[in-house]
Amino acid sequence: MQSFTRTVLSRRYTPVFFTSQKLLVTFVVAANILNARATTQSYKTCGSTLTTNCKDMSDPTAEDSYTAGSSSVAFVTTPDDKLAKKLAQGLVEKKLAACVNIIPHIQSIYMWEGKVNEDNEYLMMIKTRTSRMDEVIKFVRENHSYSVAEVITLPIENGNAPYLSWIEQIVPDKK
Repeated sequence: MQSFTRTVLSRRYTPVFFTSQKLLVTFVVAANILNARATTQSYKTCGSTLTTNCKDMSDPTAEDSYTAGSSSVAFVTTPDDKLAKKLAQGLVEKKLAACVNIIPHIQSIYMWEGKVNEDNEYLMMIKTRTSRMDEVIKFVRENHSYSVAEVITLPIENGNAPYLSWIEQIVPDKK
């Protein structure tokens, strides 16, 4: 896996989200990058150092506490970084998301109003509790500039247990 990651990164891999194989490669590369950063940067997540409110990253009891599917990741595209940052700030401030990654400069090719369009967009990866997803979708729809905003979600089945626990600590369960 190490040589694969080096090869992909050395070619300045740009993620394109058109096939499940490319999506899988993108996630593998992103996970390896995040893992490498975590081991060399004092366990940082989403640009902030974990505080004492979060479980110790080496806590073995955190491994057993996550329930598959209780957290989700949502993908949202925006036309520019200004809107992506506005949406991300709002989601995190309202505790609807623990973390939002903004991936710049993706190419989207899609059918709209009977013709094929091609646009540069920004992709948001939103990590939250599955129980809060309806509120996330509502927030995006109410604050997005697109008349039909892309919001697609996937449950998180497995991952770094302390990180998944952190999501649950940051985002309160639905009342």
